Parts: sequence; structure tokens; C-alpha cells
Amino acid sequence: MAYKRRNYFINKAFQSEFILKFCGLVILGSIVFGIVLYIFSRHALTTSFENSRLVIKSTADYLFPGLLFGGAIVAIVTALAASIVVALMTHRIAGPMYRFEKYISEIGSGRLDSDLKIRKKDQFQNMAGALNKMTDDLKLGLKEVNEVSKKLDKLIEELSASSTREVLLREDIKRIVGELKKDKQNLSKALGYFKIKY
Repeated sequence: MAYKRRNYFINKAFQSEFILKFCGLVILGSIVFGIVLYIFSRHALTTSFENSRLVIKSTADYLFPGLLFGGAIVAIVTALAASIVVALMTHRIAGPMYRFEKYISEIGSGRLDSDLKIRKKDQFQNMAGALNKMTDDLKLGLKEVNEVSKKLDKLIEELSASSTREVLLREDIKRIVGELKKDKQNLSKALGYFKIKY
């Protein structure tokens, strides 16, 4: 079953700001269009009949009430439609960003046992894949460290058991020291994966 997000306002501050700015652009565009049309129609004359009288006005004065009322209606309807479209678009951005924050927080607390999943239609699919690959690489590095740690525990137990005997054979000592050196190299190699600035 596909994951379906029910809440369209995931990051309300981000989405609201985006919607308001987009609506502001729509309203500004409507105002600029009205002003340009008014300016270009100032030098033209229009005749009309009003109350059975022939009236001659500049086209700008004749269009002004219609521009004002019609422009306001168009700006409001367009802003509402734009708000819906922008809310749906930002939903596909804000949702993954919310999931990224939670996932990164989980990784920071040491939980590497889950994968990041976002909806197929959401943005940032490549980022989700990169985060999952990073987590898999971290798991591999930590798995190597864990295996070396288990080997070291085994060698320590073996040394403890051998120390109860009075004499350690040179061959035992050589073998244990050789294995410790090898495990130390493996541990250094596994820890070398993690770059830390001191």
C-alpha cells in the first residue's frame, strides 16, 4: 500500500510564506496590467449611450471602473487558484524536507536500522537515495568495527584462559600477537572510513 500524506501543510511557515509571495506576484501582475492598459488607452476616445444620451469619454475613463472591479475579481480568483496549486506543489517539497529532518535526527542519535522512504511523486528522490546510501555505508563501516571488536573479545578471553596456565608457549604468544596486530589493522581500516576533525 502506498504511503499517502493527509496533511497538506507540513511546514506551515515555509508553505504560507511561499503562497503569500506567489499571490503577491499575481496581484502585482494584475495591477501592472491594469495600469499599462489605462495609460495606453488615455489618448483614445470612446463613445457610448448612457441614459439615452451620447457620451464621449477617453477610453481610459470609460475602462477604469471595469478594470478596477474586473481586475480585483481576476486577481482574487487567480490568487486563490494559485494558492491551491502552490500548496500542492510545496506539499511535495515540504513533506520530504520534514522526513529528511526526522531521518537525519535518527541517524544522529545512532539509529541506522531504518530506510528513508518518501512518496514516488515527491521531490528530492535523488536526495533520499543518497541518504539511504550514506546510511548503508555507515552500517558497513560499523559492522566491520563490530566484527573486529568480537575478535578482540575472543582473543582477550583466550589470553585470560591461557594466563591461568603457568606457562604460555611461545607459539601461542606469537599467534595471539599476530592476530592482535591483524585485528588492530582491520580496526584502523574500518575506523579510517570515518573522517573526524579534531
